[in-house]
Amino acid sequence: ADHIENLSTPIIIDQSRIGGNSRSTLGTITDINSFLRALYSRFGSTYIGKANMFSFNDINGMCPECEGLGKKLVPNMEEIVDMNKSLNEGAILLSGFGVGSWHWKLFTESGFFDNDKKIIDYAEEELQKFLYGEAEKIKIDEVGTMNLTYEG
Repeated sequence: ADHIENLSTPIIIDQSRIGGNSRSTLGTITDINSFLRALYSRFGSTYIGKANMFSFNDINGMCPECEGLGKKLVPNMEEIVDMNKSLNEGAILLSGFGVGSWHWKLFTESGFFDNDKKIIDYAEEELQKFLYGEAEKIKIDEVGTMNLTYEG
């Protein structure tokens, strides 16, 4: 036999990372995912949309919870906020948010919170604003007055 037919193309996979991006997979690097998405979108038994609906890298196809990464980062609130302390007692446990610090003043001088009230005693609306508040302009007195944006 002078030749062999119908052999599949070999793929060599090295154990070192190809790219630093967590969205890079063997399927994205070899572009096989594009072919699979096209196949699923055209020949699937139930039509759910175009090929991008099968892509974890596309906003229309990715899982809204993990954003296509397959895992979800959830902060441990017990390591961020001591609910049994007030802002003036150092309720924010993050580095750089100690009592008297510039970041601490974003909360205490915003006027949104009672700085002596324990976080656990906040009403639901106060707690929501404290943890997840929308960006709002505030003034801080630190070597003059500064206009900053408070964001929970």
